[in-house]
Amino acid sequence: MTTRDELVTLVARALGGGSYVECTQAGKELAEEAKLPRKVAENLGAGFGQWDFFPEAAEIVDWALAYVPPETPEDVWTIARTWSSDDTEKRQTILALVGLDLLKHELRRIPVPELQPLADENRAAKLLALRAELGLAVPKGAAEAAAPKKAAAAPKKVAAAPPADPTVMRRMPRPEFKKPEKAAPPPPAKRYAHPKFGEGTLEAQSGEGPEAKLTIKFDAGTKTLQAKYVTEVG
Repeated sequence: MTTRDELVTLVARALGGGSYVECTQAGKELAEEAKLPRKVAENLGAGFGQWDFFPEAAEIVDWALAYVPPETPEDVWTIARTWSSDDTEKRQTILALVGLDLLKHELRRIPVPELQPLADENRAAKLLALRAELGLAVPKGAAEAAAPKKAAAAPKKVAAAPPADPTVMRRMPRPEFKKPEKAAPPPPAKRYAHPKFGEGTLEAQSGEGPEAKLTIKFDAGTKTLQAKYVTEVG
């Protein structure tokens, strides 16, 4: 069993510029001692040093150890409301970092149909619109910006071309038609998750193993990252 003080030391070392191995180990230790979903705790550790901000090590550990899994749909709503509020107000809290990830995992245990679209949506603009529809906090003006634009007016109809002369069609030889062979369907694109950029689709890969360079298309844009900084998702 790892004590609280030992966890604080591990997290502080990771936040202070620790190696990727130290960061992931800190996340795994949090997963062992806290009641957070294991994947959330491990992703939190993998993100140490990758985010624009992080609370103090003791605050991270105390939050993780104090986390109580939701037992009712209303508890899940509380996670959604708190995450959305912290994100809207740009509060530098742990829930602002991992709230959506946490919500996705807890919805697998306690289904809340109204909130499920949040877990299924990867497009940032659509996610904001969904939050607004559910009555969750969103940045001022974000809901209007995310709303679908009105469809453009239909183009004017163009007069149809005159029908072809059937006598010409009869004089022309019938072309030979060969049914093309069906090409094998391409394998599904791999998807990866990053603590900061969310989930994205692999577009290119250079090299193998943890040091391989992966070009991944996220909602925030296309990024090239080392494989050790992302997690493959199904």
